[in-house]
Amino acid sequence: MKTRWQELRDTHWRKRPIQERRLLTVAALLLLPPLYYFLLWQPAHQALNKLHKNLPALKAQAAKLREQSAEVEALQHRPQLAALDAIALKASIKESAQRHKLFTLLNKLETQEPNGVHISSDAISFSAWLNWLRDLQLEQHIRADSVSIAALPQSGIVKISATLSNGNTQ
Repeated sequence: MKTRWQELRDTHWRKRPIQERRLLTVAALLLLPPLYYFLLWQPAHQALNKLHKNLPALKAQAAKLREQSAEVEALQHRPQLAALDAIALKASIKESAQRHKLFTLLNKLETQEPNGVHISSDAISFSAWLNWLRDLQLEQHIRADSVSIAALPQSGIVKISATLSNGNTQ
């Protein structure tokens, strides 16, 4: 490698007249600082400023990821709920509907094998239905597998048909 440089120096540099070599040296010394500034220092300085500006957002994102990973870890170690059979699920839904004063509004409450319950109502308050469904999910881990909702002429009243099941149906 060293010999190649020596060959190039001998063929291209030393064969030039001394005046031309001085002119090229001065031109190189004059062009080197602007090239260094525009090609190296300025892009690095701009990237550094950009990184400083993005650092708080990246730190917040990292903190959120740590928080979510702790939540995932906690959820992975949470005991699995026992799946309710259709009869126990029906009893649980019936008790919850009575507690929310919605049982009289339900037209149909039928079991579906292996662990589902079909309910329907011809007229129920939409907000009461959503609150009851939320409470079923949060308190008893009962979820809606399928729901059909039709608006009725009265404001806030709907007709529903839904299939509910235990939240642990794996």
